[in-house]
Amino acid sequence: WFLTDEIKNDNIYYPLEGYLFPDTYAISNKDASVEEIFEKMLDKMKAVLEEYKEQIEESQYTVHEILTIASVVETEGMNDEGRKNVASVFYNRLNLGMSLGSDVTTYYAVKTDMGDRDLYQAEIDSYNPYNTRGPNMEGKLPVGPISSIGIESIEAAIRPDETKYLFFL
Repeated sequence: WFLTDEIKNDNIYYPLEGYLFPDTYAISNKDASVEEIFEKMLDKMKAVLEEYKEQIEESQYTVHEILTIASVVETEGMNDEGRKNVASVFYNRLNLGMSLGSDVTTYYAVKTDMGDRDLYQAEIDSYNPYNTRGPNMEGKLPVGPISSIGIESIEAAIRPDETKYLFFL
């Protein structure tokens, strides 16, 4: 139920990014195929999301959008306590028609790791459907998830703190 046609968007770099639940998996067959491993990871994500299915379906966001928000929260949030505040900031900004303004989405858009170098102004200012700092991204999410997502970030995306915050450090 959680794999929708939204992952078929041609602008998405890796269609299953954010859908493969990160965990420790016991793989007994040393010749297991990538497909078999992905199936285990997708089954785990399905089990994790099952607890939130009703809330997701009642929300104004699709499961793809929730996983996208959770992936940005995962990458921006430094700890479990802060993730719900980070999610709150993102929802507040979306509700006001502001861009998320997240550096991590810009790094992902230009396929550069954050620790490698600073962003160039031209990268920040250029349109990319992942770059939430770029033009025409006001009130929009990245086109898809930008990382693997832990349970705490999923929880934060579904049940964010209620704040009026528009920024975080």
